[in-house]
Amino acid sequence: MNKLLIILFSLLMTACTTGQLYYLDQQGTRKLACDVEFIGMPSVDKYAVEYALSLCAKSAVKKGFAVEDAQLLKIDTAIPLPSCNNKWTHQLAKQQFENDLLSKKEYGYIVAHIDLGLATINECL
Repeated sequence: MNKLLIILFSLLMTACTTGQLYYLDQQGTRKLACDVEFIGMPSVDKYAVEYALSLCAKSAVKKGFAVEDAQLLKIDTAIPLPSCNNKWTHQLAKQQFENDLLSKKEYGYIVAHIDLGLATINECL
């Protein structure tokens, strides 16, 4: 029984993708800005982590801090818009991904966008 629990726990841990972003404040003190975790498809979750950390890095810089991973500032975090009068949901993003309408990167970015509470209705004219 113990071996089964260890195996199950190990499998669950391998399906978890995490990332952290540190910055230096004006006094040069190293501080944690963001600690993110996505659980699901590791090949997609790595992009969700990248998206969340990039937004966090850009926010920290706007506040006057220096981030340790400056590469995150160069990432284009634009995502495709959902259809008119809709907003991204996990169900819609998954459906579009499964129908090959989104790449793994786009899907991961959209997952993070939704989880961060940034999804809004795409109001078309």
